[in-house]
Amino acid sequence: MNSLRFRSLAALCVGTLATGLLAACSPADDAGSDTGAGGVDVVSLVDADGKSPIEDIENELGAPVAGSDIRLCYITRTLSNEYWSFERDGFEQAAQEYGVEYETYAVTDEASITEQLDKAQSAMKSGCSAILASPISATALDSVFEDAIGKGIPVIILNDAASSVEGTVYVGPDATTIGATAAEYIAEKLPNGGKVAMIEGDPGSSNAQNRGTGFRDTLEADYPNIELVASTTAKWDTALAKDTAAGMLTANDDLAAIYCQNDTMALGAMSAIQEKGKQGEVILVGTDGIPQAKTEIANDNGYTATVSERPTTEGGSGVKVALWMLAGKEVPAFVDVPAFIVDEANVNDYLTGMP
Repeated sequence: MNSLRFRSLAALCVGTLATGLLAACSPADDAGSDTGAGGVDVVSLVDADGKSPIEDIENELGAPVAGSDIRLCYITRTLSNEYWSFERDGFEQAAQEYGVEYETYAVTDEASITEQLDKAQSAMKSGCSAILASPISATALDSVFEDAIGKGIPVIILNDAASSVEGTVYVGPDATTIGATAAEYIAEKLPNGGKVAMIEGDPGSSNAQNRGTGFRDTLEADYPNIELVASTTAKWDTALAKDTAAGMLTANDDLAAIYCQNDTMALGAMSAIQEKGKQGEVILVGTDGIPQAKTEIANDNGYTATVSERPTTEGGSGVKVALWMLAGKEVPAFVDVPAFIVDEANVNDYLTGMP
């Protein structure tokens, strides 16, 4: 081993000892592994076929331990959407709890794909130990993820747009299951069948695509007496969803239910239902479980139910996954944080905040 190679190995050992990865410092590892600048062989730590609930992973791996020099970066979406504010809160609260440095990078609106890429690139330049992100598009941040993983920096996707980049970890619910859950709930409310409609999110969003697939496939496979008569995008926008729902109700006077792929659109649909004099006649199901939606459910304003996610739990779980990986522990590629139905039966248990 020449002197330059020896100095490089020594420097790597010093860095990795700080994060508890002593095994990465052996001469054999120096010759053969691709740990990158972060000192973590990210791909080898991710079970590509693994999927487990976060509670099971915690039971197996125990509480994570953080090094003093760790810096976590979260690239999120617009905080004007209440859901992402709770996701941010979960991330920041957990980072504070474990005593690590952190920073959140938010964008202007749900369509700010280029701005989000710029934020992600800025985060990488700031010296992140791990990248957490809620991508607007399934592929727009892939170049940053590939760069991070190549440098030994873990990448954790929170809730939307699970990446196909090898070595990334998804933390959140199964979006296809969310759509299926909404379909099953509506079907239970319509035992004799009927006409239903769906208001979709942005066509480029993985969540929108997968929720739609789950809803359609479940109705088609299990409930032949329920007819999906309309399915139109409102791009996550409340005002556009109101107009879309109004058009659906006009075209289908006997429409029995509307499923909206998020709660902000469902609030618009609720207004349209009220203005059409259909409150109590049309089942309305949203997605996410934001506080305003739960208030409308509790007040019996024509908002029937929401498929509630757990963004605060997701944000905190993302921090745990990052710290486990930085400590060299293997994690599944899919960390499941399941969603659940909130309706009149249990809404009073969840009125404030988001779990």
